[in-house]
Amino acid sequence: MGIYTKYLICYDIEENKVRKKFFDGMKDLGLIPIQKSVFYGDLNNAEFKAMKSLASELLNENKDKCLWIKCNLAESEIKGCVGYKEFEYDEPDGYKTI
Repeated sequence: MGIYTKYLICYDIEENKVRKKFFDGMKDLGLIPIQKSVFYGDLNNAEFKAMKSLASELLNENKDKCLWIKCNLAESEIKGCVGYKEFEYDEPDGYKTI
């Protein structure tokens, strides 16, 4: 088992300001937006905890929703869907170039 787990993260956030902060936070974690409120990508354990913490801090559980699911979508599967012909996904190798 590698240090990364693939997640599909979907959300419905009412307030624009909160939605923008959450969107930016998902991008900061290296996740890829595949729709306006859907992200896909690899997270290590610390990043996953950071994502959950961000959701807990920003979202109002009485009116917002956020769903994260472990999944493993092949790039070819995504490219086979409508609107994703140009989709590219790089697998993490444990190192980032700064």
